[in-house]
Amino acid sequence: MQVAIATSTVPAPTDRSPPRNGSRLPGLLSLAAAILLAATVWLSLRAAVTERLTIAAQRDLQTIVDLAAVSLEQSAAADLAGETLLAHAVAANPEFVRALARAEDENHRHIYFFGADGRTVAIDDTPAGGEAPAIVRSALAGLDASAPAQGMLFEPYADNRQVLVVGVWRWLPRQRIGIVAERPHARFAQPLRWIDGLFVAFALLAAGAYPWLARNGLSLRRLLRPTDARTCGPYELDRLIGEGAMAKVYLARHRDLGRWVALKRLRRHAMTEELSARFDREARLASRLSHPNIVTVFDHGRTPDGGFYYAMEYIRGLTLTQWVEEYGPVPPARTVRILQQLCAAVGELHRNQLLHRDIKPDNIVAYAAHGDYDLVKLLDFGLIKDMGSDASRDLTRDVRVLGTPAFMAPERLLDPAAVDRRSDIYGIGCIGFYLLTGRKPFESARDADLAQQVMHVAAPDVAAHSIFPVPAALVHLIAAALAKDVALRPADTDRFAGELEAIAAAHPWRRERARLWWLSTQGEDAPAADGTAGSGDRAG
Repeated sequence: MQVAIATSTVPAPTDRSPPRNGSRLPGLLSLAAAILLAATVWLSLRAAVTERLTIAAQRDLQTIVDLAAVSLEQSAAADLAGETLLAHAVAANPEFVRALARAEDENHRHIYFFGADGRTVAIDDTPAGGEAPAIVRSALAGLDASAPAQGMLFEPYADNRQVLVVGVWRWLPRQRIGIVAERPHARFAQPLRWIDGLFVAFALLAAGAYPWLARNGLSLRRLLRPTDARTCGPYELDRLIGEGAMAKVYLARHRDLGRWVALKRLRRHAMTEELSARFDREARLASRLSHPNIVTVFDHGRTPDGGFYYAMEYIRGLTLTQWVEEYGPVPPARTVRILQQLCAAVGELHRNQLLHRDIKPDNIVAYAAHGDYDLVKLLDFGLIKDMGSDASRDLTRDVRVLGTPAFMAPERLLDPAAVDRRSDIYGIGCIGFYLLTGRKPFESARDADLAQQVMHVAAPDVAAHSIFPVPAALVHLIAAALAKDVALRPADTDRFAGELEAIAAAHPWRRERARLWWLSTQGEDAPAADGTAGSGDRAG
């Protein structure tokens, strides 16, 4: 998959004179808008956190009250009530008292009891003097002493110790006693103070930075604007159509031209200096190519988050992997037509002193367009190498990073620096084998075993694994391309293409058969309305 590179630049402004007084108004408005936005976010966040804190605190305190209620109901005599009941419970169940005391000491909770007259009693059986706390008065207001009831009060109020608290309560009608569990409001509200502090710090920072931003001509609104993940330069992203370990590919549309493109951009974790340089080099080298069997690069630039993207021709069709997996092996005549176009594409790379190094079914898309069929384009130049420069060095020797072992030439595994044009010829041979047989030349679930086969085991006979009668000349050509010794392979794509041409003359490709196949499998035999072809989203 590829994209053309925009190299035009915009001249930097030369006027360094201070802005006129009138020009400060937009900056002030930007500052005010930023503070208003921050305040709105602050209030929304504060409300959400308050709600969550209230739910958590209520659940915590309610659990304590419920446990205390169960213990009282189990240990109290039926004819006891109020203070008499509590005294009996304390005497009869010291473990109950110790458990409540631990809850108070370790978790900063306060637990006590109240009667229908408003008097309160602590767990040590000590009556509390003075006016009943607000939560008790709230509980007794309109209370039916013969019915169970419960509630909470999370507006901070002063308890008997004059500490601001929040709490929950529960009334036990059979025992005619109420239970209260309280928590200091200071602990309840601590996360809210952190949020308030962050907002104040932000406001002070913004106020202090504004003069510097104004002096340097920077827009606060621009700096605070959130990253727009739906745009890249002049392109608006429509949807994700492909992704790999290092990049994602989107269907995108040029905002002004209306042209649909496949836009490839680095993932955030891949925005290292080395990977960014590789990505930029990929776009620049691919932009040197102009060929009907190579996806065209249109543009490249920076993403809103500082990474790289490039836009390329958008093709709708089937990768060769999808073709084989969905419809099975490809007949020899159609295989030859595909290989001829692939040779033309690879030959164009080689004439520009470039190696692809990752020729595999996933990187070749087949499509129908403009009344023609079984067309192919070569995609994805992530491993492209400039033979005239040492800048295209491998990032690592890990075969998972550098390519797909099943389609890699043996010399790439032995010495990645020793590859040449015949390594790409090997990839073309792999494609031919895969199309004719529906399987890879070498297969294993373990990369180590697979690498050993690629380096040391002779390629299998394509005729022995194909459901079609494969012409002897094509069998010989595929075997030569898959030779371990690079000297036995076709020397270049012209030689390879010449032999394919002779095979095609003896076993011609039939346009009408291809048209009927595309019509029956894809439901279309003409370009799509947007100017692309086929039915499936594909990009390099």
